[in-house]
Amino acid sequence: MAVEDIQTIEPYKALRRFTPEVTHELRRIDATLERIKSADIWPASAEALRFSAQVGTIHYSTLIEGNRLGVLEAERAARGELDARTRAEIELVNQVDALRLLDQRMEADGLRFSEDLFTKLHYEVTKGLGTEDGPFYPRHEGDWRDGEAGVWDPIAQMLMHTGAPQGEVRPRMLGLIDWVNAVEQRLIEWPVPVIAGAVHYNVAEVHPFADGNGRASRLLAAALLARHGYAPGRLFNFDAHYGLDKDAYLEALRSVRRETFNLETWMRYFLSGLANEYERVAQEIDRLAVIGRTDRGERVQLTYKQQKALTALVISNRVEFKRRDYEEAGGIARTAASLDLGMLSDVGVLRRVGGGATRRYRFATVPAGNPWAGPAIGRPRAWNDDRIGRELEALVAGSGRFPTIKQFDEAGVRPLYNAIQRRGGSAEWAERLGITPPRAKASADSPADER
Repeated sequence: MAVEDIQTIEPYKALRRFTPEVTHELRRIDATLERIKSADIWPASAEALRFSAQVGTIHYSTLIEGNRLGVLEAERAARGELDARTRAEIELVNQVDALRLLDQRMEADGLRFSEDLFTKLHYEVTKGLGTEDGPFYPRHEGDWRDGEAGVWDPIAQMLMHTGAPQGEVRPRMLGLIDWVNAVEQRLIEWPVPVIAGAVHYNVAEVHPFADGNGRASRLLAAALLARHGYAPGRLFNFDAHYGLDKDAYLEALRSVRRETFNLETWMRYFLSGLANEYERVAQEIDRLAVIGRTDRGERVQLTYKQQKALTALVISNRVEFKRRDYEEAGGIARTAASLDLGMLSDVGVLRRVGGGATRRYRFATVPAGNPWAGPAIGRPRAWNDDRIGRELEALVAGSGRFPTIKQFDEAGVRPLYNAIQRRGGSAEWAERLGITPPRAKASADSPADER
């Protein structure tokens, strides 16, 4: 059946445009986005942020759907090193391929919304997951569902969500595509983040596919943002907002039906998550600005390996470090590391602290203490799960192991450790991030309450 022969159905888009809360979040987004776009960071720093964002997106978007593989497996998938044999591993690799498809479509047609984009993206998300014994068959990969949809909660033993009737699936998705293409011409009336929020909700609500609806809805919202310049450099992991508090995410989605399909509560939640992520990235960029800067404010040209090593140290909150730390951060040989550190100290990018075997190096433009400890992410200062997850992930910084109490103290983030103990404990947070849990026995570095 040709598209023009189908009576399309308008998407859910009701808003009391715009409440002060929604307007405030839009202002936060636009103001922070301008800071990010005008920032000047090193190529190696941008690459590190981009890779971290990709890993986070892979990990959290699949975590929401019940995938228990951790961050290390997500990193291997992002590097193309994961041998996808199990369903969980296939999901991670598929997420990488879906992100790659978005990059390709951006180059090809600017990520224009179309039925082909929706179905091809779904195919990348679900390929290899269909089985002949159902309920998700191989024929469902990359196609609209051909039956009814419901989300069953096995714990509560109840149906949590029912999608649109099967006969409405394609008309509703074509209606959504038509609406997006129309309102893209009226961005003053419909700001880009609001359109993205409506896309996210409508795909999740209609449930147009037999499986993979959540992943598809988040990718399509991200695609809309990227299409209009709201994801410069691909530095953003929007999915952590949902993955770190899945209950809040589902509650925000369900609020729309309770409010007679008014999107106001959902939109506040969605836009607040975007604003927090933009502010997190802006803060990371501000911290990375110390790289290559002397105490006189001059910028010294760095080699790519120097950029890479110093970037890794900043991202892991290392204000002071030893030569060995620099070697490991940049994959640099000992002699080359010594020469680098000597040059960087001589020109004023670093300061030497102490001497001999205990010599350390410190970024020259960073004041005394550790101003990077416990950075604010977005506006909230309370220790919620979102903040704990982000700050713990930054402290772990790819090590794959839950920090010792000594490492929390050295980084100046003991309040983070205390918050972790109040909100589930070390073992639970290690499982959430997919990292090695703390040692079972107490030691000088591992107090009794870590057991």
